[in-house]
Amino acid sequence: MKNTEWVILDTETTGFSAPIFVVELAAQKMKGWEPEGPPFKSLLNHGTDIPPEAARVHGYTREILERDGDPPEDVYAAFARYVGNRPLVAYNLPYDLDKVLLPERGRLGVPPIGTEGFCALALTQRLLDPVPAGNCKLQTLRQFYHLPERGAHTALGDVETVIDLLNKVIRPLAEKRGLNSWDKISAFSTQAWYPRRIAF
Repeated sequence: MKNTEWVILDTETTGFSAPIFVVELAAQKMKGWEPEGPPFKSLLNHGTDIPPEAARVHGYTREILERDGDPPEDVYAAFARYVGNRPLVAYNLPYDLDKVLLPERGRLGVPPIGTEGFCALALTQRLLDPVPAGNCKLQTLRQFYHLPERGAHTALGDVETVIDLLNKVIRPLAEKRGLNSWDKISAFSTQAWYPRRIAF
């Protein structure tokens, strides 16, 4: 894992109902468990209305994005340059990649960006089982483990919180289990898993 280069990403979107548009995209290059270089952060202006329930979560409105956002095609071109061929990791990769980025890429005709990595949420669920905080929501774990406040429900803030969580909590548990390479961590995060305690 020490010299592996990869990227943590997060999105803020128009919600959970298709079509889903990205309104903020953020990422951080990683080398091993440590950040490498500056982060990536952009607002995207799709020229579409933002549902009120989504705006209440992340604070972005159509007016803000029309003022401060960039054309999506320009953002994804810059993101592709930032990522290169590195694998992509997110705290809920099936949502960020499969439900959001891949459909948006297809809608815009954007070429593939990076490769698919592991889901940081799946890794966390397996390593913390049974989770002492009650659930594995990112902000629940941030508060439980007294991690810094980074701006909840902003894409860059959530990326930074995932990095804090990985380094303070997940890395020591992974290394204790001998998960010391990218391949071992990826395999562990995708293996069959049945939680020892169901959160209600």
